[in-house]
Amino acid sequence: MYNSAKEVSVIKPQPPKLPDTALSLSIYKVVLSQPVKNLTSDTPNPKAAPREYTRAEIQRSGDKFQLSMYTKKQVFHSNFTIEELKTVVDGLFGITFTQYHAWDETHEYTAKISKKGKVLTSRNKAASKPRTANFAAGSFDRQKNHIIKEGENIPALADMGVFTKEGKVVAGMRDKLNQINRFLELMADETGPSAIPGGTTVNIVDFGCGKSYLTFLVYHYFTVVRKQPVNICGLDLNPSIIEACTKAAVKYGYTSLFFILGEIGKQNTPPLKEWGKIGTFNIIISLHACDTATDYVLSSAVKWNADLIYAVPCCQHELRSQMKPRAFDILSGYGIIEERFAVLATDAIRAKLLEYVGYNTQIIEFTDIEHTTRNLMIRAKRTNSKSPKALEQVKKLLDEFGFEPTLMKLLQIY
Repeated sequence: MYNSAKEVSVIKPQPPKLPDTALSLSIYKVVLSQPVKNLTSDTPNPKAAPREYTRAEIQRSGDKFQLSMYTKKQVFHSNFTIEELKTVVDGLFGITFTQYHAWDETHEYTAKISKKGKVLTSRNKAASKPRTANFAAGSFDRQKNHIIKEGENIPALADMGVFTKEGKVVAGMRDKLNQINRFLELMADETGPSAIPGGTTVNIVDFGCGKSYLTFLVYHYFTVVRKQPVNICGLDLNPSIIEACTKAAVKYGYTSLFFILGEIGKQNTPPLKEWGKIGTFNIIISLHACDTATDYVLSSAVKWNADLIYAVPCCQHELRSQMKPRAFDILSGYGIIEERFAVLATDAIRAKLLEYVGYNTQIIEFTDIEHTTRNLMIRAKRTNSKSPKALEQVKKLLDEFGFEPTLMKLLQIY
């Protein structure tokens, strides 16, 4: 007779594991994001539930690591050895977080858990070299090597609501500070003492500057951190923004930072008198210029012989409307796939066209993926070494999909 009271063992499903190929011992940084939804006390890591972690960062120093667990308002630190790296990551990936990024000196590793519970991985060449920490190997007692540090007296950050008047990070604004530092670090990679000798005047035009949060901090970086003479012009179509930013520049005593009304693509000459003169270094910045506005920015940068370009494109619609694939019609069968491919194709074409006209170009992740899908930056440094192969690659893509990109027309490339 069947005994309904018989004890039955229940085997709980195990969380997905990260493959060993995505976790080498040469990794110097790991970022875990996309928290698991609906964490409960039954979760293998129950401590994560009440704290609602938003992401985790693991940073290496010598043969030790520091784990930083972030909530919306706090961060919790703990240290561990290199031998414990796999155990720590296994205890987070698939349990508290579903997305994984890691970097070593040559590659970037990614992994994410699909809706069906499968682990999808990839490995690509790293976009940039790791930055050197400013603390001794094995010690995490000092502050990370950020350009903007907590406790500094930077009035612009207080007015932005990132810092308190005492220089402390406002609750919930640490991500914003990290984004600011990320941009400045990308700027510092190409504008350090080896790239720009002391005494060189730096000229910067910020197209579509908006409220100019980053413009003020770029000014701070060059004048205070680098102690470099700088002239910056912010360009925008909104009169009230220009007025507010001008007042702020006067308030902060930023004497060589000014703002003018202007439309992207309508500037025949640089709005800085010192632009291009001997003994200057000239930079174009464009953050989130919509659709083909980015193309007009890049065209102006090329025509003005900008030494350095930083562009974070936004709302790339042009190529999607033109997309008529010959052999790869699979990419136009689903709306979301078509849209994302068109965005990636747009930036790839822009980067290759810049290489063709004499720039060394990179496409770099600008912000963490969980913050925005528009997270790619085009960074281009003028070398005057043109690449005919780059144009050949562009033409093959145009021929396959029927694209007619605006930047190609603006640069008069046929």
